[in-house]
Amino acid sequence: MELKRYLSTTILAAGLAMTPVLASQAAAQAQAPAQVEGSEIAMEEGKIDAFIVAALAVAETREAYIAQLEGVTDEEQQMAIVQEADAAILEAVENTPDISVDEYIAIGEAATVDPELAAQIDARFAETAGQE
Repeated sequence: MELKRYLSTTILAAGLAMTPVLASQAAAQAQAPAQVEGSEIAMEEGKIDAFIVAALAVAETREAYIAQLEGVTDEEQQMAIVQEADAAILEAVENTPDISVDEYIAIGEAATVDPELAAQIDARFAETAGQE
């Protein structure tokens, strides 16, 4: 039970932690999607599940790049790894079925201010983790 709680907290945190990185990447793509509440997006069929899949991919990618950064002291190398990580994280979300980068960002941002949405994500993750 503690492992599931830790994992769900970690996944939610990873999803939310990457929101600023992805937001800056999405802004750089110069797309102007309609502003839709993240809570509304999350209510669409399958969006919470897709968010969880994307957050897991983001967490896995992030951990891999953090491991690469360990021991690197050269600032240029560090920046190159961070830039590569940002691109890989963006790609991880883009490759997740049934969710766009903008939707992922909106749901992540909404979960930080909507305790009910955060609880739904956490509960759905717990269900998903229990099935494995």
